[in-house]
Amino acid sequence: MSSFKSTKTPKYPSDLSKNKYESRYDRLMNILFYAKELPSDLHTQMNMSYDNFRKTISILRQRGLISKINKDGFFGYQLTLSGKKMPYEDPRYEKYRDCVEEEIDRHHSAKRRSRKRQFAYLYALFDRAGIIYETFIKPSIKDVKFDDHQVYFYTALDFKRMLGIESTTFIGSRLLGFLVGKGRIITVYRTNYELKTFGRQEALVPELLKRYFSVAVNTAILICEDDGAAMMITHQIIESNHKDAKGGVNTARYRYFYVLPSTDKFLSCYQDLFADHTEKQQRIIDRYHIDTSERDSRGGYRYITGTGYIGRNPVWVCAGVVNVVTLRAFLYNAEMKNIESYIFCNRRDVDYVEEFTQDTLIDVIAI
Repeated sequence: MSSFKSTKTPKYPSDLSKNKYESRYDRLMNILFYAKELPSDLHTQMNMSYDNFRKTISILRQRGLISKINKDGFFGYQLTLSGKKMPYEDPRYEKYRDCVEEEIDRHHSAKRRSRKRQFAYLYALFDRAGIIYETFIKPSIKDVKFDDHQVYFYTALDFKRMLGIESTTFIGSRLLGFLVGKGRIITVYRTNYELKTFGRQEALVPELLKRYFSVAVNTAILICEDDGAAMMITHQIIESNHKDAKGGVNTARYRYFYVLPSTDKFLSCYQDLFADHTEKQQRIIDRYHIDTSERDSRGGYRYITGTGYIGRNPVWVCAGVVNVVTLRAFLYNAEMKNIESYIFCNRRDVDYVEEFTQDTLIDVIAI
């Protein structure tokens, strides 16, 4: 089959998928086998122009491998019967047999289609980040080690199948899956522009993961469309704290909750999630003489929502990715005390943090 390689400058400078596939054809088919549907705007998440995307889609349709689906308000593409036979008729596609065999339910409700499309966006992003999601490459979920040097993605369905009957305890969860590797287990959620309330069953997910992997699972990432969506969703989370800390839009009891856009910023933040920022944070603490002790000069206990204090002024040194849980608590504390406060963060995140501090006494300082 022809190659369809693009000679245009990539949209995203950081893209590990460039050496993963031999052609655009292979790339789209790989995502389609795993996600079950290709959104018509998937090219916006890839290093692929609209013209090249449309050309590749057109060729796949001409070959009878995919067909258009336009219902429930969504326009996309799915495998035809001929496409689903490829893993049994072409040796090059035997690796996708499990993808075809698991698709027993052909019901195309709006909710199911929306979830499939979220997976497609996710896999396009994971390709760029070098995260492995294919079953023919990654180890079985029963064999994977959380301290593996590589990061793997397992779907919520993978985990439910492993748990068996116990998985019924979190039916209705919005979890798409979780990352395992480099000493971390991070649950993954995705939305486009708006975050819906997490239900009670969401809190059971990290508990079940902890029970199986015997390691604390307290971190989640919510991936969204772009920087604007990240800011809007973070606003939702912060504002819910003022209305009802136990209701509204929440962070599902995670201690670390990150809202990340599907842009090159994700790739930078993703690397930060697995990095040790202790030395970087300590340099800021030493340079600005930040008092991190739990007691003030009079010996009284004080509540530290961030890192410590400069004199009487609260300080948060965010040397890595902006944790929305800490950001919300720090903003709330600064507002209640009505005192000048400081947030030190990466230059990458300054605009993001300033979006939520513009009407406060908080100064944002780039590090």
